[in-house]
Amino acid sequence: KYKPSRVQCGYTLLEVMIALLISAMIAVMAFQTLDSADRGSARTNEVLAEINRLDRAWQIIAADMRHVLPPIQNDPRTFFVGETLNSSGANASEEILMFKRRGWVNFANRVRSDLQIVSYRVEKGQLWRDFMPENNWLPSDIDWEDDAFQQLLLDDVTDVQLRFLHQGALASRGKSVLESREYSEDWLQKWPDSTLQGAIGLPLAIQITIDIKGVGPSVRLFALPEQ
Repeated sequence: KYKPSRVQCGYTLLEVMIALLISAMIAVMAFQTLDSADRGSARTNEVLAEINRLDRAWQIIAADMRHVLPPIQNDPRTFFVGETLNSSGANASEEILMFKRRGWVNFANRVRSDLQIVSYRVEKGQLWRDFMPENNWLPSDIDWEDDAFQQLLLDDVTDVQLRFLHQGALASRGKSVLESREYSEDWLQKWPDSTLQGAIGLPLAIQITIDIKGVGPSVRLFALPEQ
């Protein structure tokens, strides 16, 4: 009597191994996608945090520029000096701006002047703002390390470029000194410059460019108070 053969049920070992391999590949691809998204999100948050710090630094710089105290002629105790960064920000140890300003808010009602001495410097990739009460000192008498308050503004600074507009350039070239595409290229990189007419006291304007690693250059133009 004929007996039908049995039908084999279940999966073969090869089918199971193929299914496991496919599952493993899907898991690896999903992990890589999630890891890439997570790293991208973390980097985005880092950049946004750096941009927020940069914006805060610009607000502080803008407040200083609004309240700059114009130097008095033949009075060395009043000054505004600046020079663009001359080396790589990561290796720099340079002071780039020093001046006196008014309008130092006195929240605690202390017995002090509203005048302040301010210095900006780049130290090994960091932008610092140092400040102290005005004590009628000459610049050479100031001990920034011992007497000043030190405020860290930015990290990973690769470059800081300064450009100063002087009255002589505006008088000789007119509005073109402000309107061309590269209008600040001929501005001074150092202030003051006694060899040029109109390049003493306060500049008419200052352009500041701060370059941060991973963020890029950020530029602001400030008109300074009339003398």
